[in-house]
Amino acid sequence: MGKTVKVSKKVETPKTGTVKKSLEVDIPDLLTFLQAGAHFGHKSSAWNPKMKKYVYDTRNGIHIIDIVKSRKLLEKALEQLNSEVDRGNVLIVGTKGQAAGIIEKVAQEIGAFYITKRWPGGLFTNFDAIKSSVQNLVKMEEQLASGEGRLVKKEVLIIQRDVDRLNKIYEGIKFMDELPKFVIVIDSKVEKNAIREARIAKVPIIALIDTNCDPTLVDYPIPANDDSIKSINLFVDLFAEVIKKGKKSESLVALRKNHKANLENLKAEYEKEKERQVRMEEDERARMKALRDRKVTEREGGVVRVVKRDKNIDEDYVAAEAIKAESVSTKIEDLGLSTRVQKALLNGKVLTLEELKEMNETDLLKISGIGQKAVEEIMKVIK
Repeated sequence: MGKTVKVSKKVETPKTGTVKKSLEVDIPDLLTFLQAGAHFGHKSSAWNPKMKKYVYDTRNGIHIIDIVKSRKLLEKALEQLNSEVDRGNVLIVGTKGQAAGIIEKVAQEIGAFYITKRWPGGLFTNFDAIKSSVQNLVKMEEQLASGEGRLVKKEVLIIQRDVDRLNKIYEGIKFMDELPKFVIVIDSKVEKNAIREARIAKVPIIALIDTNCDPTLVDYPIPANDDSIKSINLFVDLFAEVIKKGKKSESLVALRKNHKANLENLKAEYEKEKERQVRMEEDERARMKALRDRKVTEREGGVVRVVKRDKNIDEDYVAAEAIKAESVSTKIEDLGLSTRVQKALLNGKVLTLEELKEMNETDLLKISGIGQKAVEEIMKVIK
C-alpha cells in the first residue's frame, strides 16, 4: 500500500494572518520504488564517496540505494516545494534522452517551466539578457503568424529559421518574467551548469542523485536511479502532483493557451487577407483582359460579369464611350490650371479630373495651398 503524506505550506490571509494548509500526496510504497528500479545505482567502481550514507548494499558490483532514506528525503522536498508553488513558478531541468520527453509532457500539462534540449548559459546569472531574447522570440512568432511588414519569401525563411533555432532552447521558458522559486534537476552530474548557476543565484535545488553524484551540491537531494525511465517518471509525477496545485502554474497554463490561440488567430486573419488580395488581383486581371479584348464589364452584386460587345454596335455609342473614358482619365496637368494650383492639387493627391469633380468647395479649401481664388479658378475649369 502507498503512503498518503500531508505536505503543508504557509498561507497568509488578511483576517487570520499566517496559517498552515496541507496537501495530500500519495507516495508509493517501497515495492513500487523497487519495481521502477529506483534502487539501482551505478557500478561500485564509478561512485562518489559522498553518497556512502545513502548506499544500502553492493550486489554484483552495483550499488543498491537505500529507498527508505530516499522516501524520507522525498517527503521533505515535496513539503518545501509545496510551500513555494503559490509564490512563483518551478523550473524542471532534464536534457538527457530518458528524461526530456517525460519532463516536456508533464511540464506542459501542469504549468511548469522546463529545459529539455540544452541549458541556456546565463539563464540565472544573466537573466535580463535571456529574458530579452525570449521576448524577441515571441515577437518573431507573432510577426510570422500575422505576415507583418509584407515580408518577401527569403525574409520569411530567415525569420522562420531563427524561430526554430530559438525554440529549441527557449520553448520551455517563454513567459518567465522572474527567476523560479525552485529548480528540479534530473541527474545533477549531467546538469552541472544548471546546478552551478542556481547556486550562484541562490535558487533552491531539488535533484535526483545517483551514486555517481555529489549530494552536497543541492539543497534537497533525493537518492534514486536517474537513468531508468520508470524511475524518472515515478518521481516527476510526484513533483507534478504538488506543482499543479499552485496558483502560478494555473496562470502559466493560461498564458501558454492564450499565446497559442493568438498565433492561430493571427495566422487565420493573414490567410484570409491573402485570399482577398488574390481575388482582387484576379478581378483586376479579368477586367484588364476584357478591356484588351474589347469587352464591356458589368458589376452586379459585387460579381464581375463579362459581356461581349455586339458586332453591329452603333458607332455613335462607341464614340460616346471613348469620350467618357477619356474624360475619366484626364490628368490634372491637362486642365490648363495655373502652375501653383496644379502643384497644390498634386500634392493633395488629386490626380484626375474625375477626382476633382467629386470635391466641393469646402474639400478644396482643405488642401494646402488652395485659397478662395484658386477654388474659383478650379470651378471655372470644371464647369
